[in-house]
Amino acid sequence: MAPSGGPGDSAVSQLLGGILDAVRAGTGYAAVLRADRGRGRSTALWLLRAESRRLDPGTTVLWSSGAGGTGFDGSDSWCRVGELLRRGPVLLLVDDAHLAADGTAVELGHLGGGVTGTRLGVVLTAPTGAPLHPDLERLPETVLPDPGEPEVRALLADRSDRTPPAVVAELLALCAAHPLVLREFLPTLDDVQLRGAAPLPRQATLGPRSMRLFSGPWTVLPERTRRWLLVLALGNDNLATCVRAARRLGLALDDLAPAEAAGVLRTDCGGTVTWGSPLSRSSVAQAATLAESTRAYRALAEVSSARTEPVEHPRWLARALAAPRMEPEADPGQDEAALVEAIVALAVDGRLLEGYELARHAGAVATDAAGRQRYQVLAAGLCWLAGYGEHSLELLDQLPSPLPGADVDASAVVLRWVIQGLRDSWPTGQGVLELKPDRSGTHAAPGYAGQAARSLGTALLAGWETLPAESLSGTLVALRELFARYPEPRPGMAAALAKVVAGDNDLDTGERSALLAVSWWVHHDDALYPKAWPPPLLPVYLGDESGYARQFTELLRTRHVRAARSTRALLLLKLATAQSALGHWPHALRNAASSRELARDMGLWALHTDALTLAAWVCAARGDEDGCLALMGAAYRQEGRRPAGGEPRMVQWTLGLLGLSMGRPAEAYQRLRPLHQEPVESPQHLAIRRLCTADFVEAAVQVRQYDAAAGSVAEFAAWVDGGAADWARLDLARCRALTGEEGAEQWHLRALEHLGPVGRLATSARAELSFGSWLRRRKRHQEARSHLRLAQQYFDRLGAPPWRERAHAELRATGEATTHSAGVAAALTAQEWQIARLAAEGRSNREIGDRLALSPRTVGYHLYKIFPKLDITSRTQLPLALREIGGAE
Repeated sequence: MAPSGGPGDSAVSQLLGGILDAVRAGTGYAAVLRADRGRGRSTALWLLRAESRRLDPGTTVLWSSGAGGTGFDGSDSWCRVGELLRRGPVLLLVDDAHLAADGTAVELGHLGGGVTGTRLGVVLTAPTGAPLHPDLERLPETVLPDPGEPEVRALLADRSDRTPPAVVAELLALCAAHPLVLREFLPTLDDVQLRGAAPLPRQATLGPRSMRLFSGPWTVLPERTRRWLLVLALGNDNLATCVRAARRLGLALDDLAPAEAAGVLRTDCGGTVTWGSPLSRSSVAQAATLAESTRAYRALAEVSSARTEPVEHPRWLARALAAPRMEPEADPGQDEAALVEAIVALAVDGRLLEGYELARHAGAVATDAAGRQRYQVLAAGLCWLAGYGEHSLELLDQLPSPLPGADVDASAVVLRWVIQGLRDSWPTGQGVLELKPDRSGTHAAPGYAGQAARSLGTALLAGWETLPAESLSGTLVALRELFARYPEPRPGMAAALAKVVAGDNDLDTGERSALLAVSWWVHHDDALYPKAWPPPLLPVYLGDESGYARQFTELLRTRHVRAARSTRALLLLKLATAQSALGHWPHALRNAASSRELARDMGLWALHTDALTLAAWVCAARGDEDGCLALMGAAYRQEGRRPAGGEPRMVQWTLGLLGLSMGRPAEAYQRLRPLHQEPVESPQHLAIRRLCTADFVEAAVQVRQYDAAAGSVAEFAAWVDGGAADWARLDLARCRALTGEEGAEQWHLRALEHLGPVGRLATSARAELSFGSWLRRRKRHQEARSHLRLAQQYFDRLGAPPWRERAHAELRATGEATTHSAGVAAALTAQEWQIARLAAEGRSNREIGDRLALSPRTVGYHLYKIFPKLDITSRTQLPLALREIGGAE
């Protein structure tokens, strides 16, 4: 493992670097490096030699093996060491020092004992536990650390740059960080696997030298002991189960004793089996013949059950059945059911890639084309869930289209859609409408109803983002027909989906429960398939974000989701979306960042863009302009990618909200107006339009576009009056209060009544600010203060400085101020505070007027009134005056 550019950061590199530093600095070094057989003792000496000559060409390296006599690189005299030290640093490297002859050992011990204060390094190696000559036992011993990333990259050579750190870490774990195993295993992997685009094997394949090394201790054992070891290698660490399986094979417990005596493994009183090395276990499994493995798997399956071993039993049974059938009377249907059950159990347990390997193996030995296709689609789905979308598509590309089985074909189509939707964009147009769960007319295939429901659900998801609601009527009809023939997964689900597609959110309790239930698994085998429903924004539109956030949080803790990277990335985005609506903005930003990191690693650029846009929305809502624009810029630097369906509408809302937060209502109005005046393109567009109605009305009122505000309120009111969620009733009350309708105070109060049930902190803060400002403008200062204080507290919790400053300015305008600043700040109106801050930033009267929808002359008049209140005479004094007031708070 030659270094490719100097010592790395691994423990091995640090140890070797420390040895070289001591020799070059003249402090000397002597030690015996201990390591197990094949653990890289010789490699460490080779690295020392190569690196020493690279760092200091004047270094003399003397190399020998303990079994090779007394010479070093052809020398015949130890006395040469003293002579060489006068020329420069010297390294004495001796491999297998435990085999050194007596005379050599004495001389080595003498040299090692006198290295202090010299530029001599004496580095010996010996296997762990091997006895040394007494003169060598006096030397310090160091356990050679396991190799790390630098050593693996050195082995990968020109393929290193294409291998991400996560793959290197997985390689180290698979090979138990064993240098010899790594050296022989890495050449068996292709570039796609090393790039992280396809899964690595779940078990490292041992090469010839590795097999000799790890099989040596057990190949000399009796044949019955070797059969025992195979049961343990293919079984689990529960000795009781393995004992029963061994007895079924005619083996006794005493037959295991030779393996324990040889140190191959050990057992304890608790019934746990511990192997001397996981690679020894691998060597036993790899050396077995197909017939031997099949017999062992069958014995393990026969002595267990799904109750006692819920994951292992189906796996053992499947492995026994997945072998080429040796019994002509075997029932193919029973075999297939057992295999699928095993793959489901592995997926639910989070062992997705084990399930993938089992599905690939089952497909390889299947005797009919339909079976091979079914297992290939299963393998592709599990591969996708684990985060390997590119490889999943490659597996699907190898299949005919359409597939003969209705459920299998629908599964393949849905899988392609989900990968495409999260990588590029959801399909649009006829592609959505043509997805039918029954292409062959066959309804009896196993899993048909579940897969048909998943297919139609995915069609609704894609259509919800990309098509007009009326275009999805055929999909809804197909869904109702399906549930007329098969039990509906949750009562009310079809009715709820119809309402959602139509743009309604006035679901009854049963319908809401049904949608929440189907937001994840419904059928027992759902762990095998991608789950994209619901759209991230839908829980917010329904007003159920709290319930969905709890469910998403619980799901993220499950074994399946922890293992399923693509699922986790999507769930994190959904959770972040719910949290953003609730006002849990730090959590939302953290989860959105985790989602986009996973999406970036997997090349899911549409999902990555969605996560960036959501984070930008949070930044816009809190008034972080730099953060918002940076995220928006990153979202649109995806060359060759276009954002997922409906995302441009989300961008319009985000930029409009940013304008409101930064006190630029004219900009906000221009950004939000297309959302409310252009024809509705899809249910998602309609949802965003309704969710941002209050923002649009607020911006329109501030720029005196009263007709536009009134039209938007009228449309919104007609929808709400027909039945809508609590948040919509709250926003309608806010809109009517903002437009100054008769009885505005009652509308403000009605909005406040809805704050508790809705539970959205940012909405609560803005409603309190709006009512407090309304009261303050009517000189009802005492009443206004409690609302403005509460708004200020809420904005503090949200981390929204511009909004908090706005509430603070209104509070000052009511006369509430500290003693120091009461005579100065209390006299400024909220508008004067805005003008003063903008002028302090160096903006001209025209720029200020454009942002606040005022004429430059009006801005100048306000500044004329502001200067004497702040006791200043020019613009240049504004920044200091405002800082002094702020410091007096």
